[in-house]
Amino acid sequence: MTRFTIAFLLLSCEVVFAQEAWERQKGQCDAIFQGYREADLEALKMCTIIFETTRDVSALKPDEKAMLAGAFNRLFLEGDEKTRFLAAGALARIGYEPSVKDIKELEKKDKERQTKKREKYRPHTAPPEKQAQAKKIYAKGLAAMKKKDCKDALALFQSALELDGKLIPALYDAAVCYAQLGDADNAIEYLMRIQDIGDKEAGKKLREARKDKSFSGIRDKDGFKRVTGFARIKVVNGMPERDLEVGQDNCYILVETLSKPELGYEVVDGGRDKHVRDRPHIWFKEHSKLQAYVIRKFLGHPRTRLVPIDWDTEWDIIVSWADKVEVDESGQKNAKYSLAGAQKGSPMDPEKRLDEALREQDEALRKPEEYAEKAEKVIGTPERVVDKASSAVDRVEKTVETFERVGDKAGKVFK
Repeated sequence: MTRFTIAFLLLSCEVVFAQEAWERQKGQCDAIFQGYREADLEALKMCTIIFETTRDVSALKPDEKAMLAGAFNRLFLEGDEKTRFLAAGALARIGYEPSVKDIKELEKKDKERQTKKREKYRPHTAPPEKQAQAKKIYAKGLAAMKKKDCKDALALFQSALELDGKLIPALYDAAVCYAQLGDADNAIEYLMRIQDIGDKEAGKKLREARKDKSFSGIRDKDGFKRVTGFARIKVVNGMPERDLEVGQDNCYILVETLSKPELGYEVVDGGRDKHVRDRPHIWFKEHSKLQAYVIRKFLGHPRTRLVPIDWDTEWDIIVSWADKVEVDESGQKNAKYSLAGAQKGSPMDPEKRLDEALREQDEALRKPEEYAEKAEKVIGTPERVVDKASSAVDRVEKTVETFERVGDKAGKVFK
């Protein structure tokens, strides 16, 4: 055997070993590479090191290379000197050079894919015998899932759906399988099919998806956030120095309520707003517009502003709580639309508002087009119109209070 033959065999074995090592170690790296724009830079760096030391790139498809180029480009642009060296080497190995153009091209393709007209899922109601058959096949799919055999499970779910296209559990678990297999597009598509069915069960399953760990690899995808309503939310106190305590009470309640498991959001208290506000403000990313509208309804303040986010931030929604404060005869500070101190069953009772928010949320998930129109009306309404409507409400409430006081006095006179 010649030296050349031995060297060739050793190189072949090395390539096979490297590919096997990648398969063992890749873990969440595929998901991190796919969501590289929002990924933690240190996690992206670690995955690139694993990729560089174990991955055979000879079988990579052009689309995979383009996606990886975007990930390595970000690492090159945002990393330190050593990180840039690592990223440049990774780019060179897949035939690329550091370039901002690659990232912009990928973003353009993503936008085109998102705006592409999608045909609505309209399954017919299956006869009872086919529904029964579909449930039996679906049960076999669940058994395969328990054995972590997503490919077989997915095939069984697809067979069940051919018999009964309205079998929501099969649609949901097919989405789970696609997510586990790293196919984010199809996972989101199957969740969208659940949304297209649009009944109460559909709304419940979409909310369930927000906290389902099976979707952790695609949770940062805009499409996932749009269809499930999952959002990362920061709450800040927009009150002036003298009224910070009032604001903090309301921010605490807001974080506590929005963090409820049944809502499925990720919420943090972000401390003080950089600016003083005279009313609540909600900033939102486009994919979280409907959830911003739902939170506005929860706050119950008629002058709450909805404002699109036009800067880079990790948050999908940022809520700044604020309101005008009045001091009563005893010196107690009160805000008209305060969640803190609201009596149980009153219009501002947080528990009552939570129930209303849950109903609104399910409706928003089931009827996204209808709620998008409602949100657009609020966003597009000029400030002066909102202020005018709010003033009218105030006048009505003051009139009611006046009549109540007159009634009380009259009652005393006739006693």
